[in-house]
Amino acid sequence: MMKHRWEFLFGDLALALIVAGWWLYNGRQRDRIPSRESLDDPEVVRAFGRVATMPQMRLLRWFVARHAVAMTGCGEAVDLGCGPGQFAIELARRSPGLHVTGIDLSDEMLTQGRDNAHRAGVADRVSFRQGDAQQIPFPDASLDLVVSTLSLHHWSDPVAVLDEITRVLRPGGSLLIFDLRRDMAAPFWLLLWFVTRVVVPAALRRANEPLSSRDAAYTPQEAAQLAAESLAGQSHLSGWRVTRGPVWLTIE
Repeated sequence: MMKHRWEFLFGDLALALIVAGWWLYNGRQRDRIPSRESLDDPEVVRAFGRVATMPQMRLLRWFVARHAVAMTGCGEAVDLGCGPGQFAIELARRSPGLHVTGIDLSDEMLTQGRDNAHRAGVADRVSFRQGDAQQIPFPDASLDLVVSTLSLHHWSDPVAVLDEITRVLRPGGSLLIFDLRRDMAAPFWLLLWFVTRVVVPAALRRANEPLSSRDAAYTPQEAAQLAAESLAGQSHLSGWRVTRGPVWLTIE
């Protein structure tokens, strides 16, 4: 008899969780909301730096860097929106033939990046510059690889950024833009909601991150439209495509 009571209790609890999850998911933001920048807040910047060291973020960097290096393994590379520099460092570790420059608007992020590069022993091949993605501080046709991770949704004019990327890439150069996709399925959205409410540091919870980044992200169809507006007429980038994963998309 007691066993049956526990079975009923767990069954009721599971049903309640399913209903609550479905209710939350149905109330999600469907239309894109432009990103609310919070990187002028030093506490938020430090919180992003702590999150960047989490195992799941290290796995993400391994996954994206492996793909980027397979595209271009030597020459000059730029990481747009580099944050605390962890991805630029991962690129340099994986490919000794690459020199990587991290570009970000935040002085605090760039300081963290330089410190992280020194600790990782790659400061001779990873440098950092303050700059805007719409005005990449490099000459025309001077880069072999341009990468960006989890930054696309922050760009106020992504077509202008893509135009700028085509300006700085050499003929035969490669680009890889990796970001969240707004149309992720219910289990992944609910996981992101839980991470935002429970897992991340308090400063990021106040900024509603990472859920607000999901709300600012594009769908694969929207990303393809952005790329078509910029890249379709570029003969040296004629092989571009948009790919999709369970929670991410790429323009490459």
